[in-house]
Amino acid sequence: MFSSKLILGKPDAKRCFALIGIPYDASSSLTRPGARFAPGRIRDAIQQNLLFRVQDNAFYDVEGERLIRLDGYALDDYGDIFVSGHDHMATHERARQYMAEILASGAFPIVLGGDHSVSIPLMKAFHDHSDGPLGIIHMDAHLDLMDESPRQGRYSGSSPMRRALDLERFQPKNLVQVGVRGFNYPDQYEYITSQGIHHITASKLNAMGTKAAAEQAIELAGAGGARVYLSLDADVMDHAFAPGIGMEEAGGLTSAQVLQFVRIVAPHIAAMDIVEVNPLMDKVDVTSNIAAHTIFTVIAARIAAG
Repeated sequence: MFSSKLILGKPDAKRCFALIGIPYDASSSLTRPGARFAPGRIRDAIQQNLLFRVQDNAFYDVEGERLIRLDGYALDDYGDIFVSGHDHMATHERARQYMAEILASGAFPIVLGGDHSVSIPLMKAFHDHSDGPLGIIHMDAHLDLMDESPRQGRYSGSSPMRRALDLERFQPKNLVQVGVRGFNYPDQYEYITSQGIHHITASKLNAMGTKAAAEQAIELAGAGGARVYLSLDADVMDHAFAPGIGMEEAGGLTSAQVLQFVRIVAPHIAAMDIVEVNPLMDKVDVTSNIAAHTIFTVIAARIAAG
């Protein structure tokens, strides 16, 4: 087992959250590089802005209007995987192995990218570890359903959802894409409609409300008893709320909507990643701070739900 460092809670806790960093952005051929720096910057945001509010092994969840006690729980940091800058697939394989070990330990994985290509090995490990049907809640501005392109190949940040659907137990009917927007290729429309993939676009979420959208996403992704993986790309948010992203699309979600959505779905997911935070494009670490708050929101919601 990889070594870890206790951040919160008790060292002998039976219920654990496991933080893993994948500082990799070599597949950012269409977006700005810089996501490799996100794991370190998000950890800094946790340390500087959140940990000091934990006292006597508890913190006050203001939005949830409740005290969150960490007795029986731990947040362990397993550090960053070793990145092979020259070998895309070697890095992916190392990420898969890390994820597989965390899942085998029974901990709840919270993985920090890195560009969105890192979700490919993470979801492969999740698939191989799980029995029965699997679903995905995919929060993103973009579809990430590219099969292959001469510029990006098959394993880029434009392909994680397509590669997940290559796996036996990830079914299109259990893929819910939230916050998607903008314009895309005609073949993407044909693929989505023929496969039955679900969309809660940014404008649809605004119209129906965040709570209803989150509840619908849980119902669709978890249909048939599917275990659900959450993949959160920072560019699901509008650039005005998250300046530290690789590729802007107008009309995105607010940070408040993202945190509310995550709070509702957190008790219903079995693993998650946060990707495409780009500190090189950020302003005073706003986007890294949102990612840190997302992690605490997930922890609070899951502990509150028992």
